[in-house]
Amino acid sequence: METVFDVTVIGAGASGLVCALTCARGGKKVILLEKEPLPARKILASGNGRCNFTNRFVNPTAYHGEERLIKSALTQFPFEACLRFFDELGVLYTEEANGRFFPATGKATAIADVLKIAAQQAGVEFLTGTEAAKIKKSGEVFSVQTVDGQTIRARRLVLACGSCAYPQLSGTDSGYKLAKSLGHSLIYPRPALAGLCLKETALQRLTGVRAQVRVTARTAPAAAAEGEVIFTNYGINGPAALNVSAAVSRALDNGPVTLELNFFPQLENAREFFKARFEKFGQRTPKDYLSGALHESIANLLIDFAGLRKNKTLASQPPAARERMVNTLLAWPVTATALRPWNEAMVAAGGVNTREINYNTFESLCCPHLFITGELLDVDGKSGGFNLHFAWASGYCAAQHIVKEN
Repeated sequence: METVFDVTVIGAGASGLVCALTCARGGKKVILLEKEPLPARKILASGNGRCNFTNRFVNPTAYHGEERLIKSALTQFPFEACLRFFDELGVLYTEEANGRFFPATGKATAIADVLKIAAQQAGVEFLTGTEAAKIKKSGEVFSVQTVDGQTIRARRLVLACGSCAYPQLSGTDSGYKLAKSLGHSLIYPRPALAGLCLKETALQRLTGVRAQVRVTARTAPAAAAEGEVIFTNYGINGPAALNVSAAVSRALDNGPVTLELNFFPQLENAREFFKARFEKFGQRTPKDYLSGALHESIANLLIDFAGLRKNKTLASQPPAARERMVNTLLAWPVTATALRPWNEAMVAAGGVNTREINYNTFESLCCPHLFITGELLDVDGKSGGFNLHFAWASGYCAAQHIVKEN
């Protein structure tokens, strides 16, 4: 007699593993399909191989997407619950700057391995190297047909396939296609948490320079982030750039996006600071005036940009030029023309329309007993452990509902 599982989970990433494990611990017979030979490839690569798995400051404002769904997930699986979950699995962890949590081993295997071990011990059947090609629903049973000709049948189906970000690490659009085949619509996926390509080629002079910056994207509404920026031969990267990239990605549909770079975000009253500095160091050349306060390469480019004379004292130069220097230091205008491609994007902005999802249970409103979790949904968060936390939370929420069903 052909086996009919209680739950089929497609995708052995963050949300899929947590969902499968939680369902199995709740007494469900679970099979987990993964198209790659090994599960959890994106987990293993996250955080530069260290896996920043959650953040002390997880809250709905760290995400873009349907607020009710995000708030529900974080209420059911808050930061404290995440720590308890991984503590129970045997993970030792440590907190680093900005509320980021990593396994104490310094390796992502500490997270990926315990999830796989716990799922296997709970009775989850793993079917790796097996890609879902087509899904049919007959009555109360989903039939998943695989590329290699197998058919897996179950009463509940969870799509946890991830997005098309990082195709070199198994990212694909297959989950979108499966969701559409079951009645769902998509918010067009775009790269997010990726570097920003800038129009201003002069900034290539700063390639390799790092600076603590506040980046403001003049989107609607405006998006801003503070942290390190790394100048590259295409534009900017680093945490501050990444954390406005999703807003920029969406806004690029309407053309290039203006960004402003504030090189002194730590100053409460920057203009008073520069006024006092001018009174003290105004007889210096512009480069010497900025020495000790700004990276030399940035200062050199700024002097050219502001139209200052390099060999004359700052005090001897036109007030308008000095004002232009200060304005540029606090809001250097640059123009984002694109995001870096999918193979450099950590996550996707866009995905399955969350208005078609029950925000308490993650069950589909289009297809009963179908659940959609993780990055496949139109939800994306800041860098720093927020996206992995949402993946765990959504998988957990779906599993909790499945377990409570008769």
